[in-house]
Amino acid sequence: MPRKDQGWITFQSSREELQLLEQYCQRFQRTKTDVLRSLVRTLEPKLLKKRDKRFDSTEVDLDLFNFLE
Repeated sequence: MPRKDQGWITFQSSREELQLLEQYCQRFQRTKTDVLRSLVRTLEPKLLKKRDKRFDSTEVDLDLFNFLE
């Protein structure tokens, strides 16, 4: 039963991305939800550190994590 204060995230990925996630989850005995939730949580400190830096959506190949470092 969903909690009222939680949200849902649904997105499509390539087969390669899904396989990578599944391999990671199997290797480290974690669920996909746990891995993705942990990944999202790592973004907050990086965002706070780079408050003034702006994302340029025209940079298609921009690596999000290099951008935030």
